[in-house]
Amino acid sequence: MNAPLHRRALPLLGVGVLARPALAQATWPQRQVTLVVPYPPGGSTDNVARPLMVEWSRIIGETIVIENRGGAGGTIGAEFVTRARPDGYTLLLFPTAVFTISPTMMRPPYDVDRDFAPIARVAASDAFVVVNPSVPARTIRELIDYAKANPGGLRFGSAGNGTITQLQCEILGDHARVRLEHVPYRGSGLAVNDLVAGHIQMMCDPATLPMVRQGRLRALASFGDQRHPEFPDVPTLLESGLADRGAMSWFGIAAPAGTPMPVRTRIAATLEQALKSGDVARGLAIGGLRPAFETGEAFANRITGERAIFAEIIRRTGAGVN
Repeated sequence: MNAPLHRRALPLLGVGVLARPALAQATWPQRQVTLVVPYPPGGSTDNVARPLMVEWSRIIGETIVIENRGGAGGTIGAEFVTRARPDGYTLLLFPTAVFTISPTMMRPPYDVDRDFAPIARVAASDAFVVVNPSVPARTIRELIDYAKANPGGLRFGSAGNGTITQLQCEILGDHARVRLEHVPYRGSGLAVNDLVAGHIQMMCDPATLPMVRQGRLRALASFGDQRHPEFPDVPTLLESGLADRGAMSWFGIAAPAGTPMPVRTRIAATLEQALKSGDVARGLAIGGLRPAFETGEAFANRITGERAIFAEIIRRTGAGVN
């Protein structure tokens, strides 16, 4: 005698439910992937996307399209991703600030914890304090003395309000007890152009390094824990007691909330594989960046912990969206 239909169907249903996550992981991707960069071309976030895209596309066997959606300190592009389908085909490549600084400083039109699924950190950088050669300073102490002697006369550019490229310079000004005038841009590339032209005098952004190499800008100090191997004569701000630990910049990839865990796991695994490529490392190094993979609980804890650190820095410095 055959069992009732509903009883016979249950084991099959269970197998289907158990198999679905594995199937989702195995089949991603099956079409083009869009990687949203929430800044215009030419900045540090874009400098992460370009070399990573080539190797990552080769590994997953599908085209990856970079879509630059700049403005409002990265929040326009980030909000766009929150409205995308949570299927792993629209992802956000974000700098530190979007998840750790902007939630405190800008009140973005989304909730970072509720609306995103962080996948992995992919790169890190040691920003430098860089000046236009017209600034009569060759050391960080000379820069501070110049700023004190010319109140309001030292203008620094950033990739936008609420970005780490703003906050790092604010940290320097706070520790040195000098007034620095902030000039926000819609991306690092635009700010670098104005720094080279002399319209602003200073930046704290790894996107300046190509111009430092060409001798068109001057690096005075770095935010790293140790001196950068490419610039061994440039001291760190930590050596001078002029920076906080945790002020380093990194870049991560996130998906819209609700993206299935197997898809997120698959994305993270392919990213880790891509970051082992020498071509990716060399491409990142051009912009003063390096591969730095981290995923899972460690990455989530980094975001939460650094958000608390930057909230305190913002409170102490009075930095804000102006």
